[in-house]
Amino acid sequence: MYRPRSLIGPLRDALADTPVVVVAGPRQAGKSTLAEHVVADAGGTWLTLDDAAVLDAARNDPVGFVSGRTGLVGIDEAQRVPELLLAVKAEVDRERRAGRFLLTGSTRLLGAPKLADSLAGRMEALTLWPFTQAELDDGGGAAPGLIDRAFGDDLSGIRPPAVPKSEVLERAMAGGFIPALERTDRRRTAWYDSYVQGVIDREVRTVTDATYLRELPRLLRLCAARTSGELNIADLARDIGLSRPTTDSYLAHLEGVFLVQTVPAWSTNLTARVVHRPKVTVTDTGLAARLLGGRLRADAELAGRLVETFVAGELRAQAEWSSTRPSLYHFRDRDGAEVDLVLESGDGRVVGVEVKAGATVRAEDLRGLRLLEQRMGGDFAAGLVLCTAPAPSHLGGRLWIMPISALWSHTAV
Repeated sequence: MYRPRSLIGPLRDALADTPVVVVAGPRQAGKSTLAEHVVADAGGTWLTLDDAAVLDAARNDPVGFVSGRTGLVGIDEAQRVPELLLAVKAEVDRERRAGRFLLTGSTRLLGAPKLADSLAGRMEALTLWPFTQAELDDGGGAAPGLIDRAFGDDLSGIRPPAVPKSEVLERAMAGGFIPALERTDRRRTAWYDSYVQGVIDREVRTVTDATYLRELPRLLRLCAARTSGELNIADLARDIGLSRPTTDSYLAHLEGVFLVQTVPAWSTNLTARVVHRPKVTVTDTGLAARLLGGRLRADAELAGRLVETFVAGELRAQAEWSSTRPSLYHFRDRDGAEVDLVLESGDGRVVGVEVKAGATVRAEDLRGLRLLEQRMGGDFAAGLVLCTAPAPSHLGGRLWIMPISALWSHTAV
C-alpha cells in the first residue's frame, strides 16, 4: 500500500529538469514504493532488478536494456548491475531531456568515483530515510518544516504540543520501518534480526569479500552502544578484535548500506581547538533499540543518546525535502563547549541544535550555542534546545527552547 512521503515534492521537481534522478536509502525505507508510484503517475516503465529474469536481462545486455524506451524509466535496485549506469549515461547523451530515468538503490551506488563521474552533470541524488514522525502521524501531508523556519527566523509562531519524555523515548524505540511497526514484541525482534542479516548477506556481499562478514552484526551492536557518541576507531577495533584498517573498512560497509551514519565534525577558522572526530549513529532508532535490548531502560545516559540519534534522524530526513537543504554536523572544542547537531546551509549560515531528553535546561546546556552565536555573528541563524519542555521559550537573541515535538507537529499562529 502506498503511503505518501514528504520527499515526493523534491523528487518530482528533480525529474522536471534533470535527466537522471537517483533515490537511495535503506532497504525497507519505501524507495521502491515511492518510485513506482511516481513512475506510474508519469505513465512510465517500471523495472525491478529484484526480479531474476529482469536482472539477467540487464546483466547480459545493459545497453539494450535501457535503450529504445520512451517516457520515464524506473529501475529498482540499480546497484545490482553497475554497468547499467554507463548504459544510462550513453542513452542520456544520445537524447538529453529531463525525466528520463529514475533509479533506486539500497547502497550508496554512486559512491564509487567512476560511477559518480559517469553521471556527473546529468544526475541528482536524493535519499529516502525511514518514515519520519510527521509521515507516520499525518500520512506524509504537509511537512512541519522546522529547518526552514529556523533558518528563516520564523520560530515565534510555533506552538507544538507538549510530549512527555516517555512518549519521545517510545517513538525513538519504535523507529521508522513500517514492517517493524506493524509487528509487536517478539515478532518485531525477529524482523530486526532478519533485516540485519538480510542486508549484510544481500547488499554487503556485493561490494566486499566475506572474510569478516560474520563480524558485521557484532560491529553494528558496538555502534549501537556508542550511538551519538564520538567515533573512536581504535576503541572499536580493540573491542571487536580486528585491526584498525579492517574495522574502518567494515564500518564504511555498514554506512554504505545505510545501517549506520556518521555525523562529521563541524568547524570554521573561528577556533583552532576543535575536536575533529565524527559521531556515529545507527540509522534507525528502532533497530538501535533492538540491538541495545534492556539496557535502554536501565541506562539514562544511553537513553539520552538514543533520543539524540532520533532527533538527528528526523533532521536528516527533513533536510532532504527542506528548501534550505542543509548538511548535518556536530561541534565540540577542546575546552568542553559542544553543540549536539549543527545544520549548515549552502551559504554558510548555521542552526545549532542541543538535544535534551528531559524538560530542564540548565545554563551549561546553552554554553555551546552561546559560543556559536557569539562567534558566528550574522551567520548564526538560530540556536535550539530541543527537549521535553511543555512549551517554547525564547531565551533572547536567536536562542530558543523548543519541545522535540516541533519536529513533527506544530500549530503556527
